[in-house]
Amino acid sequence: MAAFDSPPPRKTHRHGTPRQPSTPPRQRKLGTRLTSGANNAPATTPTNAMDVQEVGHYDRDRPFRERETVFAKTEELVVGLYGNLPVEVRHVLRSADFLTESYVGGIDSASGYTLVASVRTCYVWAHATLKPTSPSPTCYILPCPPPSIDHPTTTFQAPYFALVPSRARAVEPGLILVSPTGVARFWPSISSGLSGGGAFESVQIPLDVAEDEYVSRLTRIDQPAGAYGYLAATSTGRIFRLVITSQAGKHTLTARLFSPQPSSSSLSLTRLFGIGWSAPTPAPRPEPGNVVTLVSSGNVIFALVEMRIQKWALSSEELIRETDVGDVIREAIASGASVEDLESIDLVVESENTLVLLVSYASSASLDSGAMVLDQYEYGPHRVYAIVRLVSHEDEWGVDRASVVPYVATSASPPAHPHLSLLAGGAVVAVLFGEVVVLCARDTPYHERLVLKSSADRLLGLAALPSVFSVDYTDADSSVDMDSGETLEEARILLITSGLMLKARMDVDKVKKFRSLPNLLKATLKQAILYSPIPSNPLQFILPPSPLLDGDALMHAAEETSASVLASDPEIVRPNHDLTAQLTARKERLSWLIGFINDNGALGKMSQRSRQRLATDAEKLYACHQLWVRLNEHIDSGAAHSLIIDTIHAFTTTHPSSAPSSNLGSPSTPERKPAQDVVRDFFKHRVPDLGRLLVFMVGYLGQLGSMGSGGIGALKEIGGAVVATLQAALSYRAYNLGVYGVDLPMIKPWTSRPTIIDAALKLVDAASKVATDSGSSSNAGAKDVVNMLPELATLLFSCVQERLDWLGSPMAADEPGSQRDRMELEDRFSQLRPEILETLRLANHLQQALALATTYTDFSSLASLLLRPTPYPPSANPHASLIKDYLERYNHAFGREVVRWCIEHGEARVLFAEEDVWGPYMDEVFADGVNGKKPRRESGAMDVDVHEQDEFNAIAWVNDMGRSRFGDASRRLINVAKGATEVGQKHFMLSLGKLAQLAHLQEGGALDGALLEAFHDGLDFIAVQEKLFKDFQNALGSLRGKQKQNQDAQVEAVIRTKASKLKESERKGLISVFKNDVRRILQRKTLSVEDMVDVLTLKDNEETVGDYATALQLLLREEDVPDVRRISAFRRIWCRVYNHDDWDAIRQTANITDAQLAARFRGTALYHTLQAILPVIKSTRQNETLPEGFDLDPNQCLPVPLMPETSSRFPGVPVEMVGELARDFRAESTNVERMKLDDVYFRVREVALEDLGYEER
Repeated sequence: MAAFDSPPPRKTHRHGTPRQPSTPPRQRKLGTRLTSGANNAPATTPTNAMDVQEVGHYDRDRPFRERETVFAKTEELVVGLYGNLPVEVRHVLRSADFLTESYVGGIDSASGYTLVASVRTCYVWAHATLKPTSPSPTCYILPCPPPSIDHPTTTFQAPYFALVPSRARAVEPGLILVSPTGVARFWPSISSGLSGGGAFESVQIPLDVAEDEYVSRLTRIDQPAGAYGYLAATSTGRIFRLVITSQAGKHTLTARLFSPQPSSSSLSLTRLFGIGWSAPTPAPRPEPGNVVTLVSSGNVIFALVEMRIQKWALSSEELIRETDVGDVIREAIASGASVEDLESIDLVVESENTLVLLVSYASSASLDSGAMVLDQYEYGPHRVYAIVRLVSHEDEWGVDRASVVPYVATSASPPAHPHLSLLAGGAVVAVLFGEVVVLCARDTPYHERLVLKSSADRLLGLAALPSVFSVDYTDADSSVDMDSGETLEEARILLITSGLMLKARMDVDKVKKFRSLPNLLKATLKQAILYSPIPSNPLQFILPPSPLLDGDALMHAAEETSASVLASDPEIVRPNHDLTAQLTARKERLSWLIGFINDNGALGKMSQRSRQRLATDAEKLYACHQLWVRLNEHIDSGAAHSLIIDTIHAFTTTHPSSAPSSNLGSPSTPERKPAQDVVRDFFKHRVPDLGRLLVFMVGYLGQLGSMGSGGIGALKEIGGAVVATLQAALSYRAYNLGVYGVDLPMIKPWTSRPTIIDAALKLVDAASKVATDSGSSSNAGAKDVVNMLPELATLLFSCVQERLDWLGSPMAADEPGSQRDRMELEDRFSQLRPEILETLRLANHLQQALALATTYTDFSSLASLLLRPTPYPPSANPHASLIKDYLERYNHAFGREVVRWCIEHGEARVLFAEEDVWGPYMDEVFADGVNGKKPRRESGAMDVDVHEQDEFNAIAWVNDMGRSRFGDASRRLINVAKGATEVGQKHFMLSLGKLAQLAHLQEGGALDGALLEAFHDGLDFIAVQEKLFKDFQNALGSLRGKQKQNQDAQVEAVIRTKASKLKESERKGLISVFKNDVRRILQRKTLSVEDMVDVLTLKDNEETVGDYATALQLLLREEDVPDVRRISAFRRIWCRVYNHDDWDAIRQTANITDAQLAARFRGTALYHTLQAILPVIKSTRQNETLPEGFDLDPNQCLPVPLMPETSSRFPGVPVEMVGELARDFRAESTNVERMKLDDVYFRVREVALEDLGYEER
């Protein structure tokens, strides 16, 4: 059903009713008056839309001076409650079916009355004196004209209406109702509606039934002398004048054609006053068509007929001009969009030469920058509404501008005819739809939408009241000068819904200065927070559709709004001395904020960083609330003092706030004065500083301890507050991840910053000290602290893991140092976790420790917790059943760690006592060692080092031997033998390993030649050390008494008898090295190859001259010595070979034969050494190479090792000793160089080759 508006009253026709003065009429008091009850509850019954634009409202300033019930408020617009509808109207509308029944309505500000009509009944009441607190106003009920039975297309539609203002103030207005089929009823006064409304005049407008003509518009127009005229337009383009006459107190309504029909068609509009005469020149003939609207402007009437605009002279009733504006409008709005099915909707007059036209068209084009036309449910082809401003140019209309209305009808939109209204002389255009009022500024990007909340609610009408002007003075002293202030304009509107009347006022000056679209979003968010929770609010607040929503603007607006809530911006948060209630209200504000964003489907427009910022604000506020509750509970329990209060005072003194409340609040927010209650001030205005406060609290606790005033009580209060606050934040975050659309990990979460982690660790350390202090076990406060330890540990682990997750994320990878920080934190966490879990076990919190170990998959700690303190025998372990349960639950991940723990702690007997249970897991753990791999722990544990691998092999070979895996056992035994420190142990391992390898061969296994050779080399090395031990033992025979038991005496005896030359050389560094090696040999400790080389080459070798060659061969076979040190060791051997003999005496050739000289050469250490190594050199294949340094001449052995190399050779030796060794090495080389042995070296080599039967090459 189309709805109609009444244009502003201008002048009165001579047959019309004069306009009454602008004073409120007094209501008639009749005995049959219908009054409503005192029920002022707003109705939510749906209605249809009807727009009435009028002026002359009675006492129009009164309702705006009342204390307002505000439903929506921005800097530019305030919407509040004007009053309630009559009970009768609410009752009818509550049960109305708007899909099958037609309803119209409107506000007539000229008479001060409002009307709602259905097909059968019309309801009228006075709104001029209505107040929000008024009882239900008097309702006049009148019967509507029935549809004509003669009309071929009789439809059940609500009638068109026009109120007839009365001349007298105290008399109710009259009323004209016209049905679409042309039946008109006129009531001189609506007062008859109090007694049934039967006193009316009826007339039939002569419609052309054959042409299926029906009434399409009823309009009240201005006429001269302050009177009104009434025109009815039809679907065929004809206009009828309804004339009201009065004779002898009786009023009569007649209808006549406004202008004669054109001769070419009975459907044309002609002049009415030309009867009886003919114009000298024929007037323009209007084209037939449906009259959409009629508006008057002075002595001119504009008729909108389809897409044509007809301009009529009111006095002469002549058609001045008819112009088709369809093409120019299409051209103006067609850029970027396809315009199909263009349709005119409504027309209003802005000025004498300017019209504002509302059109609609079907468009399936893609969304453009200005097309805020989609709702948030449908994005297909849609009906677009546009406001077109037409300006007259001579005899044509041109488009000055065209803008799209931010609205699109959906399947839920009511079947209502939109209407235009102008505010502030056209500065703002109001478009009334069935469920939305759209306000669009003419010259700025400002727009606002007032949307009904309930789908059953309807907008029935809108009236634009005259603007109110005021003067804003720059200072109080100049208020007497009217020219010194700025004139401000305020536009006002009245609205009807199905249950309420609303009033709105708009600051036109701010609208004209508006430039920022993001401010609109912030205002929408703010309104959603403040006014959505009001139960009686008929409005809802929605964001623009997602494809058109500016994501950056939304994020900026949402973050600023959230920050304003945290800072207790008085524009958003009502001041309240009750801090609990105030915190609750702020939490609700933030909940409404994210709920509003979600309800509008706008969360996807926000970045992850922005979502997390909103979530962080909410969780900090929630955590502050919990901290405040805890503080209140502490004080209510009878405590005379609170350390939390002290820390807040100290924090605010040390870290004063940089802003009064929030620099993100409204510019109009007054500066907050310093609060006397520092604690409440912090919770009201400094919630973002919560993380810093918690760190400060822990530091403050440390200061109390250093001053001697801290203790268990302080730790209990402050530690409990910190853990409760952080746990509240973490739990709130986890619960609301989906609400805020947060994807983990959080971006730099405040709950896991390094300062927070350090603070939590300090609390854990402090509580651990209390737990392990036997002196505090009887203290009740200490028990509370110990009971708090699991919560502290859980909190610490959560914070650390949260930071690890962030540092390991792709986003953090781009930040410098993030990988280093992650590795350092992982190492630190791996070290701290077992210690803290063990402390929990010792403090009788085993179950919590097990839960944490399981949560963080720390199976090594889990095994340690379950195997202590009684691992053996397994039956005596109180946790045997738990071990079984965890083994069934986690299988290999847990079983492997049990095996490792038993091996590392020397409890392998536990494994072998239940070999059927642990055997498979031992095989898995030992498999890494046999394959040459470094054993690896499960997630959360550190990799084992080489020493731990040796421990595994030391047990693994036993397992292999027991399972007849002799090949694996031999490979493990060779590795175990390398790490053996005792000669006997190493000898046993090598012998058993060799036997295991032979057993492996007997069982058909493949021969591992390299492994068998390694056993031989190892046994040879043991044989050499055993020979040295026996030789040194013989040197101890000269000792007597206690000297035999004194190791130092034993060492001196060996040096005296077995290294006399070394002792005489006084080379302190080499003597010290030799003494240490001798001591280890006597203690039956295994020497390294380098140590063995020193012993073999530094001792006296007159009778064991072959030991030099033995040293070379041992060093040749050893592969674990670094190449640089191996070369240096070879050089030291050769230097000592050359220094062994007196070459000056050997080279004295006087009175000796060549044979005697050769005999001297054959007696040298060089000859014996060459005799031993030359066969090795000659037997080496051409494609094989010997290590560098194995065969060196006197010049090649001269370089000495550098001091860093010597330090690595003798780790832990003082720097002075390293210097002594360097001097001794240089002395050895200098002595060889001084002897100049080049001539004799080659001769001795020739003799050795000849004696071996080799030819010199």
